[in-house]
Amino acid sequence: MINIRLTSYFNEVIGGEYILKKSIKLTLAIMSFFLLATEFFYGIPFLGGSVVLSFAWQPLLLNALLYLIVGIILLVDSQNTIKPMAVIPLIGVIGSFIAFIPVVGMFTHWVLFFLMVFFVFIVLSAPTYLPNRDAKVIYTQYKDEDHHRR
Repeated sequence: MINIRLTSYFNEVIGGEYILKKSIKLTLAIMSFFLLATEFFYGIPFLGGSVVLSFAWQPLLLNALLYLIVGIILLVDSQNTIKPMAVIPLIGVIGSFIAFIPVVGMFTHWVLFFLMVFFVFIVLSAPTYLPNRDAKVIYTQYKDEDHHRR
């Protein structure tokens, strides 16, 4: 029962075709905004570093996990038009581990912040696939070629 609800929440099978819902885009947007806020906060000199050090680098591991989840969502989603943007979460995972070095980490968070600003704009401007049962695909290229042959 739970598996069916989760499956129907993320996708829907209509006529054997995978249909993307707005929930994937919303999930990416929420996670991206959260990562954007954390990168901004961790990039503040002394304040971000003191929080990261006081929690024994656990916030960096959480960021790496969230970047990994965002990357997996981008790579697994079959109707995704922004798959090339999966490079940014990959850089985020690597950057979160580079940020373990105290001073280098501050600059890493600055770079990741600006990459996440770019990523948020891309996610919000990406088209959302809306299912339409009545839509039919007509390939006019072959139809025109057959018309010219006659």
